[in-house]
Amino acid sequence: MSRLRIGFPLSRAAGGPSTFMRRLRASIERQGLAKTSTFLDPRAQINLFANIVRNPYSKPYVFRVDGAYFDSAETSGSNETLNRPIYEGIDGACGVVIQSHFDLELVRSFGRVDRPYEIINNGTDLTLFCPDGPDMKGALGIEASELVVLTSAKWRAHKRLDDIVEVFLEFSRRKAHPCRLLILGDTAGVSIPADGWSSQLPQNAQVTLVGHVQPDDLPAWYRTGDVFLYLSWLDHCPNSVVEAIACGLPVVCSNQGGTRELVEMSNAGVVAEADSGFTFELVDLYHPPKPSCNVILEALEDVVHRLDEYRLKIDRGPLDIDVVARRYVCFLETMVRAGTGVDRHEPRDERRSSCEL
Repeated sequence: MSRLRIGFPLSRAAGGPSTFMRRLRASIERQGLAKTSTFLDPRAQINLFANIVRNPYSKPYVFRVDGAYFDSAETSGSNETLNRPIYEGIDGACGVVIQSHFDLELVRSFGRVDRPYEIINNGTDLTLFCPDGPDMKGALGIEASELVVLTSAKWRAHKRLDDIVEVFLEFSRRKAHPCRLLILGDTAGVSIPADGWSSQLPQNAQVTLVGHVQPDDLPAWYRTGDVFLYLSWLDHCPNSVVEAIACGLPVVCSNQGGTRELVEMSNAGVVAEADSGFTFELVDLYHPPKPSCNVILEALEDVVHRLDEYRLKIDRGPLDIDVVARRYVCFLETMVRAGTGVDRHEPRDERRSSCEL
């Protein structure tokens, strides 16, 4: 085992960044890539933080950036206030990990990235999230002839659940055989089409509101689907898409944000050119533009028509948490070997590291 000891955050939250950091730490330990502890351990040689820096021993650290705030309506508070700890975290870091090229351009647009950086996508455990294993078809009474479209998220307005439902209902209307939409995740407070179904009681038997699913149960739900439909606007690197692809689901997604990078790197479906260009400026995030439903419908119909072909083309390897963990440790070791002594007062040219494994 490497003598490198990495300090991690105290990851108790249920959100996407915390889920990923737990998976990352478990993979590093499982593979024997390094010793891990928390940032409270004075023996840690280097810390890895996600969005917030807590560094009582002033250890060198790598900062994992989870995007930047760019909501013109400032729904969650002042962008300047919310972005301040992110850019202070970057300025104090010896290196930066960014989840997608989209995120890199986003963060650069509202500040600077003047530390060595590596673009490393999220990953998951491919032994758990895999195509083979139990599913929920029997429990739900899904017949073999039914086509199951699945979607999953922590639902908020920019995830565009209303458009997903609209596309599905039109797709279902056109199909000659039965279709069903399964929606994983809490839908409380999300705008949904009143004529199709309600958050209290689905009015359309083809739409099933599953609600929150415990993490250990997610693989069985993903394996219940035939195709994953995900239209979130300007997402960074969604864990739900990583998990769906890992479970062998071809994806239909929109073309804006980091989601397309996950689909393209794993050859896992179709990126529908359903949104106009994004210029990396403040936007009304929670009032997203309507995507071209016709473009999405064409993509969905293509994937369904050639479903077996799309399934066979999926490359799950880039989303393997063990591969992702090796890239993280490589980058962390590079920062330690470099002395980790970035002069925090002297700007450095933007440059990328080269930990490709």
